[in-house]
Amino acid sequence: MKKQFNRMKQLANQTVGRAEKTEVLSDDLLQIERRLDTVRSVCHNSHKRLVMCLQGQYGTDAEKKQTFNAIT
Repeated sequence: MKKQFNRMKQLANQTVGRAEKTEVLSDDLLQIERRLDTVRSVCHNSHKRLVMCLQGQYGTDAEKKQTFNAIT
């Protein structure tokens, strides 16, 4: 993904001043931005869930049930 982004950046720098190619390139850049937004949101949500998991907020009910079942 990083290589694709760098390649698109290079192409954008090379085609500055060319109206025809800039329009086509902008569509490609918009598509890449949409993909990056999706990846960014997935990473953000995964990070939040991992942090919650490490803090013990996920699975506490399951752990309580296991402890209770082990005692009885």
